[in-house]
Amino acid sequence: MVARHLTPTNNGGGTSGRKRLWRPSRTRSASATEPHTAPAVHPDERHDAPTADLTVRRVGGTWLVHPAAGPDRQSQLFAAGVATDPEYALVVVDLPRASSLDAVEEVVARAVPAGPRGLRVIFGRPPKGGVAAAGRLLARRLALPVVVPDGVLRPSAGGALFIGADRGQGWVLCTPEGQVEYLSRRFPQPKWDESLPNRPRAMGRSAVAEPMPAGVWLRPVLEDAAQHRHRGHLAARLRGRSDAATVVIGTPGAPVPETADIGSFWRSLPEDTAAALRVVPYGVVHTPGDRSFGDTLAALTGEPVHVYNGFPTGDPLVGLTPREDVVFLGEGGELGRPVFARELLYLPPEPDGSSHPALAVDHRWPLEHLPMLRQGLYRGGNGMVLEVLPWGLWIRPSAEPWYADEVRATHADPHHELILCDDSLPEKLPQLQRLAEDVLRRLPAQDGLLVRVLTASRPWGATALRSGPKAPAALAPAVGHGTLPGPGDGQDEREGQDGCEEQEAGEGREAPTARAPSGAAGSPEDEAVVARALRHDPGLGRGLPDETAFAGLLSVRRRLTVHAWCTGQNPNDAGAGAPAAADPAALAALALLPAYEGVVALRTHLDPAAIRWYRQHRVATAHYVCAASLTGTPGKHGDADVLIRSITGRRTALLEPELPDRVLFPPGTQFEVLHVHARPGESTVVMLDERPPADERRSDRARRAAVRELMAALRVWRQDEMNGVVRDLTPDPFARPPGPEGPDGPGRPSDATGRASARARSAAGERPDALSGRFR
Repeated sequence: MVARHLTPTNNGGGTSGRKRLWRPSRTRSASATEPHTAPAVHPDERHDAPTADLTVRRVGGTWLVHPAAGPDRQSQLFAAGVATDPEYALVVVDLPRASSLDAVEEVVARAVPAGPRGLRVIFGRPPKGGVAAAGRLLARRLALPVVVPDGVLRPSAGGALFIGADRGQGWVLCTPEGQVEYLSRRFPQPKWDESLPNRPRAMGRSAVAEPMPAGVWLRPVLEDAAQHRHRGHLAARLRGRSDAATVVIGTPGAPVPETADIGSFWRSLPEDTAAALRVVPYGVVHTPGDRSFGDTLAALTGEPVHVYNGFPTGDPLVGLTPREDVVFLGEGGELGRPVFARELLYLPPEPDGSSHPALAVDHRWPLEHLPMLRQGLYRGGNGMVLEVLPWGLWIRPSAEPWYADEVRATHADPHHELILCDDSLPEKLPQLQRLAEDVLRRLPAQDGLLVRVLTASRPWGATALRSGPKAPAALAPAVGHGTLPGPGDGQDEREGQDGCEEQEAGEGREAPTARAPSGAAGSPEDEAVVARALRHDPGLGRGLPDETAFAGLLSVRRRLTVHAWCTGQNPNDAGAGAPAAADPAALAALALLPAYEGVVALRTHLDPAAIRWYRQHRVATAHYVCAASLTGTPGKHGDADVLIRSITGRRTALLEPELPDRVLFPPGTQFEVLHVHARPGESTVVMLDERPPADERRSDRARRAAVRELMAALRVWRQDEMNGVVRDLTPDPFARPPGPEGPDGPGRPSDATGRASARARSAAGERPDALSGRFR
């Protein structure tokens, strides 16, 4: 949320002016939005008038100095998002071009109470002479220590502000006596800050230890565009912690640093710092043999090693509840779903070389009511235990089976957590399944959507940890029990004849209680997803008979989700040239899904005629089903972003857990065109506001508030994109903006090539109506 002009630059020099005495504020602290007025000036203390009329207001924990006419909206957002400073009074200065440092000095001296150790000042627009010189001058005139950023700030997760080694000297302390001391590259300054290198340092021939906001990045020596993109991504999204530094090892798609060089880095750290490190294996990290990366590190260092089971991030996505999650990390560095086992502890191997199981020291499984035998292992009753593993939860007999190492070495699924009920002792299986059901009941409804239950001796169909493209033979399914795969296994029937029965979360061995009429029948997987949604949200049916609600939601799953289009199961695909089938049941059932209030976006292609249309019309109508994302469009292809302030858009996460951020608007939904930004060489932005019911009128003030909300979301998503964040790139054939009716209306779905995806075109039979999701 950093404004373009709120990026300090590193210039030297200073400005002259009269010395002002520091006088603490004689008024009470201002509220978050109330301007703070300076007290009257004593006749003996009057000076020449400053070059601009500035005032101060409190924004969260920050003092914002701004023109008296009013603050810049971007400056307010920046000030509100900065982390708190317990030592220095944090001051953000929105300095007009015409004003000098005298104006800032005057208002700060009279209206901003100093912190315990002085002031920390951030200039949105650097004053004449540069920030460092301004800091020295303010410290001398105010007779206070003043901290300023000598370099270009990089906003980071949690409101932190970081100055990279390629961007300047760092945060410096200017004293009233004219001295300048280096403090840190990080704000807030963590406890471990001084124990890590503050400049890139070569670690052998294969790695460079580079400082970053959360800790240090052990990256390849070669510097290229990919390294630059990942640097921004790590700075923007990686959550740091004050008690322990985070070490990111490797870069997706690049050679992993050599083991000897990683060991050299570890030995270069103070003992207490090395013991508290948290490790993020970035991308695919291959290790010799079948050992996990955590095992390899523990063997290398001879000490216990804490490893994140993904990517720790603390920044909330727009529209979602903030939560400090660890999310699934793809091979290319892309971020996915939250994982349940967040942090693992690996112990050094025994003298004979044998490894210990990873211990889950931090997880989200609701097991607090059970006795803990060790970290990540719980007693589930007579002869039963529950073991938290990187991929999920293993519910098994207390006696560890001979294939335990194979089970523990299974990959995590990108889309789902797994509960594995071990069936090696048939007499124990009913009790194990009841334990699984109890765990599922204790999960929040939204978390339960991420879970699949499997009854088997081993997680069939899963690939072994870093063992090449195929799973080892020991993990292959065993034929002989005569059962077919359960719903949601992602494999065809031939692949599924393995004697294992997979069950959707909470489903047990029972079929859905309500089934669709024959005309709306779906696959077992579709029926299981709908049944699970109705179980997790009993009010979803809105009082309709079970069979009616089930049939309607099944129609939505089969006709309006990306899943149906990408798998070629959409029943609208009646053959080349055939019109899309009318489906009033799916459109009516769409209203059963939860409404979303907030900002959503879609990325598309808009030609000059479409842009002119938006500029000339006040109201745009969704003549098709319109899909948008509540997590924005970073990384997606297209030349225009359409931002929509949703009131009644429907979230489809209950029916397609694989795409939890999708929002749909039914045909006929109307939107007010609030703003169109289209300039040569810049991406086009169209801002729409869903129109309220006819009996409600919207004031100009409400419209302005809507534009501010849309602008705030756009800034967050643009900053994400600059930092290399990529959202889900699955083509959505319904991602077509509202506008004039007809196949030539504004916008079209786009894929990685900037055109409608081949897969979507194939599913739609190259029919414009089907591709756009239009139902007649």
